[in-house]
Amino acid sequence: MKRARMPEPFRCHGVLAAPEALRRLRHELLAWVLAAGVGQDRASDIVLASYEALANVADHAYHGPGPGVVDLDAAMHPDRIEVVITDHGQWRTPVPDTRPVSLRGRGLLLLRAMRCMRRCGLWSTWWR
Repeated sequence: MKRARMPEPFRCHGVLAAPEALRRLRHELLAWVLAAGVGQDRASDIVLASYEALANVADHAYHGPGPGVVDLDAAMHPDRIEVVITDHGQWRTPVPDTRPVSLRGRGLLLLRAMRCMRRCGLWSTWWR
Protein backbone atom coordinates (compact mmCIF):
# COMPACT_ATOMS: atom_id res chain seq x y z
CA MET A 1 0.00 0.00 0.00
CA LYS A 2 1.33 3.43 -0.83
CA ARG A 3 0.37 6.00 1.78
CA ALA A 4 1.51 9.55 2.28
CA ARG A 5 -0.10 9.83 5.71
CA MET A 6 -2.57 8.09 7.97
CA PRO A 7 -6.00 9.57 7.30
CA GLU A 8 -8.50 10.28 10.03
CA PRO A 9 -10.86 7.35 10.67
CA PHE A 10 -14.00 7.20 8.57
CA ARG A 11 -17.11 7.15 10.76
CA CYS A 12 -20.66 7.11 9.51
CA HIS A 13 -23.33 6.19 12.06
CA GLY A 14 -27.10 5.96 11.90
CA VAL A 15 -27.30 5.31 8.16
CA LEU A 16 -30.61 3.82 7.01
CA ALA A 17 -30.11 0.21 5.95
CA ALA A 18 -31.86 0.95 2.65
CA PRO A 19 -30.46 0.58 -0.89
CA GLU A 20 -30.04 4.26 -1.78
CA ALA A 21 -28.40 5.19 1.54
CA LEU A 22 -26.10 2.15 1.39
CA ARG A 23 -25.02 3.01 -2.17
CA ARG A 24 -24.09 6.51 -1.02
CA LEU A 25 -22.17 5.05 1.91
CA ARG A 26 -20.33 2.68 -0.47
CA HIS A 27 -19.20 5.64 -2.61
CA GLU A 28 -18.09 7.61 0.47
CA LEU A 29 -16.09 4.63 1.74
CA LEU A 30 -14.44 4.18 -1.67
CA ALA A 31 -13.41 7.85 -1.71
CA TRP A 32 -11.91 7.50 1.80
CA VAL A 33 -10.00 4.31 0.93
CA LEU A 34 -8.61 5.85 -2.27
CA ALA A 35 -7.65 9.05 -0.41
CA ALA A 36 -5.76 6.83 2.05
CA GLY A 37 -3.49 5.81 -0.83
CA VAL A 38 -4.87 2.32 -1.47
CA GLY A 39 -4.67 1.23 -5.11
CA GLN A 40 -7.86 1.04 -7.18
CA ASP A 41 -8.06 -2.78 -7.35
CA ARG A 42 -7.49 -3.30 -3.64
CA ALA A 43 -9.85 -0.42 -2.79
CA SER A 44 -12.55 -2.03 -4.94
CA ASP A 45 -12.10 -5.32 -3.05
CA ILE A 46 -12.38 -3.58 0.31
CA VAL A 47 -15.53 -1.74 -0.73
CA LEU A 48 -17.09 -4.84 -2.33
CA ALA A 49 -16.74 -6.88 0.86
CA SER A 50 -17.92 -3.95 2.99
CA TYR A 51 -20.96 -3.39 0.80
CA GLU A 52 -21.82 -7.09 0.96
CA ALA A 53 -21.79 -6.90 4.76
CA LEU A 54 -23.99 -3.78 4.60
CA ALA A 55 -26.43 -5.59 2.29
CA ASN A 56 -26.57 -8.47 4.77
CA VAL A 57 -27.62 -5.98 7.45
CA ALA A 58 -30.42 -4.70 5.23
CA ASP A 59 -31.57 -8.25 4.44
CA HIS A 60 -31.20 -9.97 7.80
CA ALA A 61 -30.92 -7.64 10.80
CA TYR A 62 -34.30 -5.94 10.97
CA HIS A 63 -37.90 -7.15 11.20
CA GLY A 64 -41.02 -5.18 10.46
CA PRO A 65 -41.75 -2.20 8.28
CA GLY A 66 -39.01 0.15 7.21
CA PRO A 67 -35.25 -0.14 7.39
CA GLY A 68 -33.15 -0.10 10.53
CA VAL A 69 -29.82 1.68 10.81
CA VAL A 70 -26.20 0.66 10.36
CA ASP A 71 -22.91 2.15 11.52
CA LEU A 72 -19.66 1.96 9.57
CA ASP A 73 -16.25 2.69 11.06
CA ALA A 74 -13.04 2.38 9.07
CA ALA A 75 -9.53 3.08 10.27
CA MET A 76 -6.10 2.93 8.67
CA HIS A 77 -3.42 1.12 10.67
CA PRO A 78 0.23 0.69 9.71
CA ASP A 79 -0.42 -2.88 8.54
CA ARG A 80 -4.11 -2.94 7.61
CA ILE A 81 -7.38 -1.13 7.07
CA GLU A 82 -10.03 -2.14 9.57
CA VAL A 83 -13.68 -1.89 8.59
CA VAL A 84 -16.31 -2.49 11.28
CA ILE A 85 -19.99 -2.66 10.33
CA THR A 86 -22.49 -2.65 13.18
CA ASP A 87 -26.23 -3.15 13.08
CA HIS A 88 -28.66 -2.66 15.94
CA GLY A 89 -31.10 -5.40 15.00
CA GLN A 90 -31.14 -9.12 15.46
CA TRP A 91 -30.60 -12.02 13.09
CA ARG A 92 -33.54 -12.87 10.87
CA THR A 93 -33.56 -16.27 9.22
CA PRO A 94 -33.44 -15.86 5.45
CA VAL A 95 -36.53 -16.69 3.43
CA PRO A 96 -35.74 -19.78 1.32
CA ASP A 97 -35.27 -19.10 -2.38
CA THR A 98 -37.16 -21.84 -4.26
CA ARG A 99 -35.80 -21.01 -7.72
CA PRO A 100 -33.71 -23.78 -9.32
CA VAL A 101 -30.67 -21.46 -9.43
CA SER A 102 -30.76 -19.13 -6.46
CA LEU A 103 -29.32 -15.64 -6.69
CA ARG A 104 -29.09 -15.46 -2.90
CA GLY A 105 -26.90 -16.97 -0.21
CA ARG A 106 -23.49 -15.92 -1.47
CA GLY A 107 -22.82 -13.00 0.87
CA LEU A 108 -21.14 -14.92 3.65
CA LEU A 109 -19.18 -16.97 1.09
CA LEU A 110 -17.86 -13.73 -0.39
CA LEU A 111 -16.92 -12.34 3.03
CA ARG A 112 -15.14 -15.59 3.96
CA ALA A 113 -13.24 -15.55 0.66
CA MET A 114 -12.16 -11.96 1.26
CA ARG A 115 -11.03 -12.93 4.74
CA CYS A 116 -8.99 -15.78 3.25
CA MET A 117 -7.38 -13.33 0.82
CA ARG A 118 -6.31 -11.24 3.79
CA ARG A 119 -4.88 -14.25 5.65
CA CYS A 120 -2.99 -15.31 2.54
CA GLY A 121 -1.30 -11.92 2.39
CA LEU A 122 -3.10 -10.64 -0.69
CA TRP A 123 -4.40 -7.62 1.18
CA SER A 124 -4.52 -6.27 4.68
CA THR A 125 -8.13 -5.52 5.46
CA TRP A 126 -10.34 -7.37 7.89
CA TRP A 127 -13.88 -7.40 9.17
CA ARG A 128 -15.14 -8.40 12.56
